Formats: sequence, C-alpha cells, structure tokens
Amino acid sequence: MDQGGLEKTITDMIKPEIEAMGLNLWGVEITSANRPVVRIFLDSDQGVDIDKCAEVSRHLSLMFEVEDIMDFAYILEVSSPGLERRFFTPQQMEPYTGRKVEITMGISRDGRKRFKGTLEKTGDSTLTLRLADQDETVELEYEDIKKAKLVHEFKK
Repeated sequence: MDQGGLEKTITDMIKPEIEAMGLNLWGVEITSANRPVVRIFLDSDQGVDIDKCAEVSRHLSLMFEVEDIMDFAYILEVSSPGLERRFFTPQQMEPYTGRKVEITMGISRDGRKRFKGTLEKTGDSTLTLRLADQDETVELEYEDIKKAKLVHEFKK
C-alpha cells in the first residue's frame, strides 16, 4: 500500500492545507493516461459536499501552479472517497473490521492476485481476511497489497 514518489510529494505538500480547512486528506491517486488525472480524496466527520470539493480544488490548483511540482498537463479531481472507498493506509482499514473488502495484490499469492472477503483483523504489518469464496482466512502483508477497497453492501 505504498504510494509512488509524486503521490507522496503531493500528499506531504497538501495535507497541512487540507487539515487547515477542517478536512482530512483520505488519499492521493495519479492515473497514467494520455492526460494524467490527479485525484484528491477528502473526508470529514460531517462528510464532504460538492461546494467544499470545489473550494479545495481552486485552492490546490493555485498551489500546484505556484509550487510547479508537475511538469506535465493534468486534470485535477477533488472528491470524497465514496461508499466503495479505496484504502491508502493500513490505519484507514481498522474501523472497517467486519466489513467486506476487495484486495488486489502486487504479487501473486497462492496463484491469485485478487481476494474478496470480510476484513477480520488488522495488525501492524498484516491484515486477516475471511475469504468470500471459501470458509477460511488468509493473512496478507500490507507491503504486498497494490490496492484495497471497501465493498459496500446495501441493506434490504
């Protein structure tokens, strides 16, 4: 669950600004497309509305222009993490113990890279997942995880 160099640079730069606005920086993601997209995910106890996202977007656009940390054209998106939120740090996963998650590994584990199941436990360097397709648990190392996200289940 390690962030790349530019994502970490952006995270370190904007985190104090985001917190000064009364928000939490959930994560930073950069896609590698024809025109890269820099996604900033915000959260707060009260939630995040579109007006707050627009305000942060304007502020960060100016900040990025002044700091000149990206020497390529990009699209800036600012949003909440949403119902099926991606986890950027192991600490973000802890409150979701007992919920369904989907894990994509960077390296194959037991012949597979994707795991879906209930988050049983989080630790310092591993998480325990009760697999949806089997009645067993698997322990996964955070450093081997490429992507982890919450799977939202609607109540009937």
